[in-house]
Amino acid sequence: MSQPSKMKNNNNKFESLARLIQIMRDDEVINKKVTTVLQMDSYQRRSVLNNWLARLHRQDASQNLLSALSCLFDDKVAEQVLTLINNRKI
Repeated sequence: MSQPSKMKNNNNKFESLARLIQIMRDDEVINKKVTTVLQMDSYQRRSVLNNWLARLHRQDASQNLLSALSCLFDDKVAEQVLTLINNRKI
């Protein structure tokens, strides 16, 4: 992967993570669901996320929400968000 592509990918992950954190701050229901999902093992988390995203897509949820939740498929991102939650930063 070229350096500019890698930077763009990192920027997209950062933007999705920032959106997710803001959504979690604004919506208690999503905050609780994300917290529950993040406490699952990797396989279970991905399975639940797939189902949740499919349901949200059918309900015409915003693309911002869909892309924000999609970043949780990445184990490192999921771990970082869980750390933030556990440290009560969200």
